[in-house]
Amino acid sequence: MHAVAYPYQPVPERGTMRCFLLALLMHLLLGALLYYGVRWRNAVPEGVTAELWEPVPEVVTPPPAVTPVPTLKPVEEEDADISLQEKQRKAERAARDEAQQARQRENQARAEAARKEAQRKAEAEQRQANNTRRQGELARLQAQAGRANAGTGSGTSARPSSGYAERVRQRVKPNIIFSDDVAGNPAAVVAVHMAPDGSVLSTRLAKSSGNAGWDNAVLRAVARSDPLPRDENGVAPSSINITFWPKDLGG
Repeated sequence: MHAVAYPYQPVPERGTMRCFLLALLMHLLLGALLYYGVRWRNAVPEGVTAELWEPVPEVVTPPPAVTPVPTLKPVEEEDADISLQEKQRKAERAARDEAQQARQRENQARAEAARKEAQRKAEAEQRQANNTRRQGELARLQAQAGRANAGTGSGTSARPSSGYAERVRQRVKPNIIFSDDVAGNPAAVVAVHMAPDGSVLSTRLAKSSGNAGWDNAVLRAVARSDPLPRDENGVAPSSINITFWPKDLGG
């Protein structure tokens, strides 16, 4: 037998169309990716806000140590004890302060008594010295008055000049200190015994005004006016009476 020769024809492969379509799809996807990739690189990136949170570590507090609780007195008893102790301390302080003040008062009283005693002795000695000196001065003035009267031959009965009493009164008036109200205008007459130089040897109330305040004010004023002025002959009379009226102080 003879074989018959036929022309060669390729056998078509299965799935060729499907592979073609898949390849086309992949090219299309690749082109899209390239296109959007280029746009994404050229676009201005928008700001992104992100909040960061740091976890806070938990603080673990260790449990407190258990301390044995001592047996306490009731609150009322403890307060009562404290109050009692405070009262005792206050009482002790008050007693100490009182004792200290008593000692201070006692010391002050002793010092004051000693001071007064020393002052009293000094005043007594001063009065004694003044009296002694005054008596010696009076004796000297009286002797001087006696010699002056004997020399002038006037004796103690020599009479002052007519205006001498007024001169003495004008000398004494500024020294009268008196502000009481006196009914009427009663006169107080003071008798003054003087040495020849006008020194006041003694004073006495020859006639009271009836007002003790006015009488004493006049006597003190005469003592403050010592020595009194001398008479026209240069010698003060041995004695003179001077009259003073309350209403005459302003004149």
